[in-house]
Parts: sequence; structure tokens; C-alpha cells
Amino acid sequence: MIKFLRHSGLVSGLVFFLTGCASYSDDIRQVQTSFRAGQYGEALQKLEESPLKEQTRNRLLYLLEKAMILDRQGQREDSRKLLLKADRIVDELYTTSVSKAAATFVFNDSAQDYPGEDYEKVAIHTMLAHSFIEDGDLKAARVEAARINTRLNEINSFYEENKNRYKEDAYARYLAGMIYEALGEDDSAIVDYRAALKIYEGDYRKIFATQAPDHLVVALYRLLVKRRRADEAKELKKNYELQGLDTRDSLGEVVVLHELGEIASKEKSEFVIPIGSEIVRFSFPVIRRVKAHYGRTGIRIDDDRSQPADLAQNFDMIARETLEDRRGRIVAKSLARLVMKSQMTQKAQKEFGAIGWLAGNIYGAVTETADTRSWALLPAAVQVSRILLKPGNYDLTIFNDGKTSRVRKVSIKAGELQLIRDY
Repeated sequence: MIKFLRHSGLVSGLVFFLTGCASYSDDIRQVQTSFRAGQYGEALQKLEESPLKEQTRNRLLYLLEKAMILDRQGQREDSRKLLLKADRIVDELYTTSVSKAAATFVFNDSAQDYPGEDYEKVAIHTMLAHSFIEDGDLKAARVEAARINTRLNEINSFYEENKNRYKEDAYARYLAGMIYEALGEDDSAIVDYRAALKIYEGDYRKIFATQAPDHLVVALYRLLVKRRRADEAKELKKNYELQGLDTRDSLGEVVVLHELGEIASKEKSEFVIPIGSEIVRFSFPVIRRVKAHYGRTGIRIDDDRSQPADLAQNFDMIARETLEDRRGRIVAKSLARLVMKSQMTQKAQKEFGAIGWLAGNIYGAVTETADTRSWALLPAAVQVSRILLKPGNYDLTIFNDGKTSRVRKVSIKAGELQLIRDY
């Protein structure tokens, strides 16, 4: 909300200009509404009719939003092509052109090609991994899961100072571990489960409000027993007070990855104040801290066994903290831009008098607006359900945010782990 302070008649005269600037959230809202309602054909049509399609500066966002819609329509191969293209654009935009950089300095950050937030660059590979899992291509999914932390390392090496706290992805390690286990590569699964547990207990718990899922600990324990790593298994059981665990190889397991909600959008945090003879507008992107409440999410086997899901990835919180990490960089750039705009206003006043002063103030206030662009159709969170079963055929009911997502038949074999994607 803009807080206006009276400074002659100029501040009230700026209201029209300030309220007339549409944000990315405004541009994408109709697409989001259709997407949320499951009307994917309509969402795609609205996206194609939006300014995004023709705006070079928003080409990355166009690809990301369209990829999510095509994914939900079952066009996963086409969706993956767009995500891979988006990943290539991320690489291209690491180095911004001189002309674009100059435009952002004179105008605002929205003038540049949107390079993607750090978590979005990483989430491309999470969504690719999920897509491959849905198609049963576990080897391709494993490559994408490994790429998540590789991308994070690349991002953080780019910052010489003030490195992001989002430097390792616990869910990526957990996901890779599940894929390895499904492929029968137990020793590799142990490595990734162990790494995931360490990250969850560290930064994920402290920064992203995400605890280590109980079933991760159980899965690691079962594999340690299976691989006869008795000392480590004993220590794990003691630390987590694990009791009554069934470690028989005769069991199989069903794992469901639930994609939930839509990620929180960026908003403007701004105010206008008079400084000397000028009107200065400060505008920064923020993501409000809102605790998400999801309805029943999990699975039911036949009619007698249920297993709730545990939170494994909190994209909402990661997005917020990632934005906070770069706030210092945003503020420094904004202050430098405000100084330059002030110099432009002073020059205009000298050359054109009151009209130049008025034009300079209006230009400075109207153009100084936060960049609120973000990947709007990305899920807000991923929760995971796991259940051990005797070999056989079962009716599996999947619940997602209070709704029955789907009912399907599963056939499980001894020692098998089946990965299922849900949204």
C-alpha cells in the first residue's frame, strides 16, 4: 500500500500514474484462475492471448507457465521440451546485454529480460524429474534430480559475497534417493538419503520450516539393515527412537509425490516521500509470510489402511527466503537508480524550469516500481506419502488437499518401490 505524504499538489497528481501500472500478477491472474479450476485448455488460451507471448523480456516466464499447463493436459513430452528450452535461456541470461542493463538502470528491473529467481532455475529440474517419473522413465528422472544441486552450486558460485542460504536442496537428495531405490541401486540410495537427512536437519528446518520427513528416516534405516550396515542402523534407530519397524525384503512399497497448491506471488512494498524539492518513490518486491493450510493429503489402500503425507519441499518458503537473500542487492541497485533519476530531474529543471521539474518527478515516481514477475503456476509445496505392502494387487486412493485426486489399481512385488506422481 502506497503511503502518500502531502507535498504541494504533485503527490495527489501522481495517483493516476501509480495505480495505472499493471503488475505481472495482474497480467497472469486470469490464467491462474483457469489453471486452478482445472480448465487447462482455457488457461492455455488466455496465456496465448496475453502480452507474455510477444514480450521478449518475459520469454522465460512464457515458457515456464506454458510448460505447466501442457503438463497438466498430459502433453508431458511437449512440456519437457519447453522446460529444457527454459533451462537453456537461464544459461543465456547469466550475462545480461549492455543495452538491457542500461535500460534497467534508467527505468526499472522490469525492463530487463526476466532471468528467473534462483529457486525457479532449480525448480525447472524438479518439475522435469516429476514429469519423467510420471512417464516411468526413472533414469531420466535421476539425471534431473542430480541436476538440481548442480544448478544450485552454479548459482551460488556466481555470487562472490552474500551467498544465498538456499545452497543445497534436501528434496532433490530425497527424490534422488527414492529413484535410486526404485532402480535397485541401494548403496546410491543410502548416500542420497543420508545427505537429504543432514540438509533437512540443518538449513531446511531452521530456514524453510521443513522437518525431515519421518518416512525418510525409516527408508534409510531399512536400507542400512538390508545392506548389513548394523552400526549405522543402530545409531539411527537410537537417535530417532524408531520402533516396530518391519525390515523384511518380502515387502514392496508405494510412494506418492503430491504437488500442492500454487506458489505465493510477489507483491509491491512501496511508499512515496518528498526529499527536498523532489518526490521519491521506493518500491521493492516482497513475498508475504503466510502459513499454508492444506486439506487431507495422502493415500488409502483398499478401505482399511491410510497413510498421511509429510511435507518434503516448501517452495513458498524457499521463494520468500531466496528473495530476502537478494534484498541487499535490490536495495543497492534501487538507490543508485534513484540518485541517477534525481540528477536527471535537476538537469531537466535547469533546462526547462518548473515543467522540467514536474516531468522529472513524474517520470522518477512512475517508473520506479518493483519487479513482481515470477513463475506463477509452480506448485507451492511437495508432500510425500510412503506405505509398505505385501506383494499383491490393491486399490489405491490418492488424496490431494482435501480432494480425491484419483483412484487406481496397483500391483506390487516383493522388494519393489513404485513411484507415483500426483497433482
